[in-house]
Amino acid sequence: MQVYISNKEIEQIAKGLVQVSCGEPPLKFIDIDVIAKYLGLTVLYEPFAEDDQDKIGFAADGQNALTILRNGRKMRIVFPKHTIILDRFLLNPMENSRRRFTLAHEISHILINHADPTHSALCFNRFYDTEKTYSINELHERMNLGECQANAMAAMILMPEDVLAAAVRRYFRKSQIPVYGDSVFSSKTKPFLQKISEELGVSYTAMLIQLRKYGFLEKRNMSE
Repeated sequence: MQVYISNKEIEQIAKGLVQVSCGEPPLKFIDIDVIAKYLGLTVLYEPFAEDDQDKIGFAADGQNALTILRNGRKMRIVFPKHTIILDRFLLNPMENSRRRFTLAHEISHILINHADPTHSALCFNRFYDTEKTYSINELHERMNLGECQANAMAAMILMPEDVLAAAVRRYFRKSQIPVYGDSVFSSKTKPFLQKISEELGVSYTAMLIQLRKYGFLEKRNMSE
């Protein structure tokens, strides 16, 4: 019998984690490294050498190996359970938002595994290359339920609803941001959106997804 964790459970676990590790109400910036430390997780950075070059994050289960580079040679290493390994290139300051989301994604896999024993704790986070052609199996791996749930929880951890709501009020002096059609913002709006994403330490795209999810976008007609 397979057990499933509901979206409501994911939301409540993410919210509770932020509250106990970052305080209530949380600060404008969610420190994901503090959250990892609070959970007693070890976070390591290694140069990945997997055949699938899109793999950039790994939640170890203490049994399965990860291929990394050591002294210029490929090595298969079994890391202890509750160790998260991120590709070393994510330490580049330009990759900080991706590093933070990847770490939150792997933390989410571990948390979901506690709530759903059928969820595999051994998990890779893969970068999705929009210029690459993927096979059906590769797409299935990237878009399976576990990956979608981990992405959803990661976004909720890094961008709690109350934190986003406060940012919208602070920059726009109202509770919703005008959007024309589905995705068009005015030239005056975009700089503030960029400031919010930088303030939260997340990508612009990930932030827009959460703004839409929480109902912070006010849809207007394109004719305006």
